[in-house]
This record gives sequence, structure tokens and C-alpha cells, in this order.
Amino acid sequence: MSTETAHIKSQLSGRIGKPDVERLARTAEPADLFALLYDADSRTANNAAWVMTHLSNTADPWLAAHQNDLVGLAMTTGSVTLRRLTMNLLTRTAFAPDDVRTDFLDFCLEAMMSKDETYGVRALAMKLAAAQCIHYPELVAELRLRLNMMEPSMLPAGLRCCRKNILKKLKN
Repeated sequence: MSTETAHIKSQLSGRIGKPDVERLARTAEPADLFALLYDADSRTANNAAWVMTHLSNTADPWLAAHQNDLVGLAMTTGSVTLRRLTMNLLTRTAFAPDDVRTDFLDFCLEAMMSKDETYGVRALAMKLAAAQCIHYPELVAELRLRLNMMEPSMLPAGLRCCRKNILKKLKN
């Protein structure tokens, strides 16, 4: 672990507030924060992910270059917070037709339908599934079918809105 990563880790291992998050997002290197996503201490990992969600848009190419690692982390972490924040980071990356990972697409399709997932994870799963499916008409049809199976009257407002917006995009 580099000296800089160790310094950042000491800051992320405790409680931090939004001003700390914004400062670290401006000053820390994405690679140092990324290394801490895998830290054994869940608070450190969650805080590192929180800071990464505040990185400027100039970090998006860096995130795109690490898309596969972020996908793997989102699918394997036991932390709901880390999963949600990692999926949030993935919404900042583009999924090219050749980059679609069927395991992650299946994960997103399952998560968006799961009553066991938080609303945030379910909404992000819908968005990420749409971002992957958009390149293939047969996958768009599958996603539309699943979204239509979700009864709007049974969904909380946030998921209902997310579902409606994705269905609108799929029509175009």
C-alpha cells in the first residue's frame, strides 16, 4: 500500500461528512480510492466508494477502464451500501455492445425484480440493465417484458418513476 493510500485510508476508516467526501474527491487519486474499495474494513470500503461517487466527470474515462472490476465488486460484495455505490459508479460508464457481460446482465435483471434488494439497488439495476440491453433488440424485448411484469401500483414512487423513464427510453 502506498503512503498516499495509507493516508487516505486513515481518513476513511472513521466517520466522515460530506465536506470531507468532497475534499477527498478533489484531491485523491482514483486509483488510491479504488484500492480501498477492497479493504477488509467495511467502513473504509464504503467511504472510499462514497468519495468515488463524488469524483468529477473527468474521472469517467478512468472508471470506464475499470468497469469490469467494478462489475465484479458489485456482484460479489456482501455490503448493500458498497453494492449500491459501486452500481452508481457503473452508471457513469458506457456499455458498448461488445462489453455486455451476461453474468452482470442476469444479476441486474434479478436484482431489479428482487423484493430482498433495497429500492436504490433495484433502481440502479434497472438503469444498468437498460444500458446493456439497448444494443440488442431481443434483450430490449426481454427487459421490457420484465419491466411490464412489475405492477406500478405495487412499486414505491422512486421505482415507479425509474421504470416509467426506462420504458419511455426503450420506445425510442
